[in-house]
Amino acid sequence: MNTPKINNTDILENGWWNALPKKYIKWVRLGRFDRPVGFWLLLLPGWWVLPLTSLRLLECLKIMFIFLIGSIVMRAAGCTINDLWDKDIDKKITRTKNRPLAKGDISNSQAFGFLSIMLLVGLICLYQLNIKTWFVAISALPLIIIYPLAKRFTKWPQVVLGLTFSWAVPTAWASANENWNLGILIMYFATVFWIIGYDTIYGCQDKNEDEKIGVKNSAVSAKNFLGTFVSFSYLISFILLILSGYLLQANFFWFIGVILCGAHFFSQVIKLQDLNKNHPLNIFRSNVHLGLMLTIFSLFNHIN
Repeated sequence: MNTPKINNTDILENGWWNALPKKYIKWVRLGRFDRPVGFWLLLLPGWWVLPLTSLRLLECLKIMFIFLIGSIVMRAAGCTINDLWDKDIDKKITRTKNRPLAKGDISNSQAFGFLSIMLLVGLICLYQLNIKTWFVAISALPLIIIYPLAKRFTKWPQVVLGLTFSWAVPTAWASANENWNLGILIMYFATVFWIIGYDTIYGCQDKNEDEKIGVKNSAVSAKNFLGTFVSFSYLISFILLILSGYLLQANFFWFIGVILCGAHFFSQVIKLQDLNKNHPLNIFRSNVHLGLMLTIFSLFNHIN
């Protein structure tokens, strides 16, 4: 179990990483290996798509494992890019001021070296998949690079994050060598709206400080209608998950999973009404449970 955060930052004081030599801990924190929620949220849309393809169960599980490793390293790469862009902003925010780049524990050149290693491991994972997947996955790189800049030119950077983090959906579909269709496009946008919703909740942690220093995000932009905005995002996601499941000919287990996800969405919106009682980080983290639940019900598509 994770220990309480120190100094109101997003860096945990104790964990499995304390078994490592002290000089390596800063790298764990740069890649966010100490906080697995992010890679789960990147991974899970790909996981729930794969069982909806024509892959046999064992092949499906094999590709799910490759996606697991790939998501861990690509999330670390994305966090490194984000911290390189934002280190001057991170210094001004209580939650992020102790991140390795913001604090000066890691130099820019060292961070680029770490980024290169993560991208190399990601390419090795990608090499295990078909060529079609290579093109789909690599085409996400512009979004990965642009997202950290989005808060500089739009009040709604979570939209760009949604488009980026949802890329596991077309990547998973391509890895099964399936033909493109309307169903998978709708699944992609279902995931986009899910991400917009949960990352808006995540942004509530820094809303007051972000507003003071002029950082743009949907938690600030929608501050006067926060519950409505998140509710709308989740409602669209729920509807599109049902529609995409129908178009992809998912069995009834998928729809049971989506209904349970709808209940989870509703629970999050209710909790959002009282952030003094319900910390936004805890609401945000609960989306891992939602994604795992939908993945399990998706795997039931292999039951004939």
